[in-house]
Amino acid sequence: MSDSPSEITPQERIIQDRVNQSRIFLRSNGFNQSLKDLWREIKEDAKYDLL
Repeated sequence: MSDSPSEITPQERIIQDRVNQSRIFLRSNGFNQSLKDLWREIKEDAKYDLL
């Protein structure tokens, strides 16, 4: 731990950068579209499970 709470360690900075990159990726249309497709497939498969 650092003495000053305002200081960010290099590890923490890397983690923040990765989190920000992940947020950008998750907000992208491509990811949202693939989730919609996956959900559509799951619902389609579930129809046959109930028969």
